[in-house]
Amino acid sequence: MNRTRYYVGLVTRGGEPVSPEAQAGVAAEVASQYGGGCTLYHATGYWEGEREPSLVLEALHDEGPDPDVVALELAELADQSAVLWTTEEVKGNFVKRGEAE
Repeated sequence: MNRTRYYVGLVTRGGEPVSPEAQAGVAAEVASQYGGGCTLYHATGYWEGEREPSLVLEALHDEGPDPDVVALELAELADQSAVLWTTEEVKGNFVKRGEAE
C-alpha cells in the first residue's frame, strides 16, 4: 500500500487567501482521484521563505493516478505556482467492521 501526500498553499499567487470553495475543490479532486477518499489537515508551510497556511491531503492506495497530473490540477484549483507531492510505501490495511470480529 502507498500513501501519497499533496502540500497545497492557501495563499494565491496574487497574495489573496484561497477561497473555501477552492479548498473544497482541492479536497474533492484528491478524493475523486483516489477512489472517493482522502484525509486532509491544515498546516503551516513555508514557500520561498514566507510562512503560509497550507493544506496537506493524503490518500492511501495500491494503484493511483500520476501524482504530477494531480498536483498540476490542484495548483490550478488553488492558484498556486507549485504543489509538492510525496509518495511512500506504508504497511496498513482497511479493516471494516464485521470483518475482524
